[in-house]
Amino acid sequence: MNHRVMRLLVAAFCALVFTGMLSQQTGRGSQGDVTFSKDDQTTTIDCNRIAITITGDDNKITTTGDCSKLTVTGDDNVVKAITVNEILVSGDDNTIDVETVAKISVTGDDNKIAWKKGVGDKRPDVSNAGDDNDIKQD
Repeated sequence: MNHRVMRLLVAAFCALVFTGMLSQQTGRGSQGDVTFSKDDQTTTIDCNRIAITITGDDNKITTTGDCSKLTVTGDDNVVKAITVNEILVSGDDNTIDVETVAKISVTGDDNKIAWKKGVGDKRPDVSNAGDDNDIKQD
């Protein structure tokens, strides 16, 4: 193998290792997004216009500030939020209370989602493809 090919392979390997190291830092995505993967925790997360993903189960999570997106794939979580642009729920048996929301999409089952008002005083766009979900204005 000539030196040029060897250098190219070494550079590609270093780039791959560096990318892997970056993706494992603190659960934050490239835009500061947060993935919460722990189970049985109680915590508060400051959204500050970022996206929150909850993959853990049996958590009590409160968000402060405005969230761009709240994705819940875990089960049996209790989430309280102030403002969320979009809520996506594919997990089961979650309870979500939100003050203001623009869009709610649910594919999981047995979830309870309560909202007080829509963004711009419009009703949120609601999609419910799951079974036995309770999505209502509170």
